[in-house]
This record gives sequence, C-alpha cells and structure tokens, in this order.
Amino acid sequence: MIAGVLLLVLSGGIGTPSNSPRIHALTPPKPRIAGRLQGTDQALRFASSTLIFADWLTTVDGIRQGLTETNPILGPRPSIGRVNVMIGAGLLLNTFAVAKIKSAPLRRGVWLTVLLFEVKAVHANRKSGCAFSFSF
Repeated sequence: MIAGVLLLVLSGGIGTPSNSPRIHALTPPKPRIAGRLQGTDQALRFASSTLIFADWLTTVDGIRQGLTETNPILGPRPSIGRVNVMIGAGLLLNTFAVAKIKSAPLRRGVWLTVLLFEVKAVHANRKSGCAFSFSF
C-alpha cells in the first residue's frame, strides 16, 4: 500500500497542481511556424537569387557586347528590356513564389536546380568575357 502511494506521488499524480506544466521526455517537436523558412531554405533561396542576379548582370553585358544569348526562353538576340523583364520576373518568382511551396523537399529541389543552372550560366557568361555590369 505504501509503495503504491509512493509510486503515485513520484509519478506526479499526487502533490502536483493540475495547472503546473509537465515536462515529458518524449515531447513532440514544435511545429514549424507557417510562413517561416528554415536555415537550409533561407540559404538556398539567397544563393539561387544571388546567382540569378549575377546572371542578369552578365547577360546584359553580353548583349551590349553583341554576344548571342543561349537561353532559349530569351532567344538569340533579345533586347535589354526583354532581358530585364524576363530575368527580373524569374528573380521575383524564385525569391517569393518558390518559398510558398509547402513541400520542403520539392521547394529545396527547385532551388537546387535553379542554383545549378545559374552556376553554369554565370560561369559561361564570365568565360565569354562578360562583366558584372550594373547599368541596366
């Protein structure tokens, strides 16, 4: 009988007010706050957006030099206005729309894909002699 009461007291059944918080060894993880991205997501978004911006700058410089554009969406000889609109829209989509994808693996996969394509594009632009020109 005494062992049962002692076990009940130690387990928190007696002597613990009902309004006091209990700490359990197996608490579930806190849910992610809606709209907040984790560190990995923030890093991927920042890196891919930075490379899109670098591609934008080098693409504008390449067009001014008379080089042929290899992006099939822009076409071989796009105007600087078309480049500004298309790449600017892509940068906005990458920064804000991709972040709204609920599935973390899909969202991160999109950013990784953009990152890889942009590394290739910036490398090719720099290899062609394009500079990071800030005059749009």
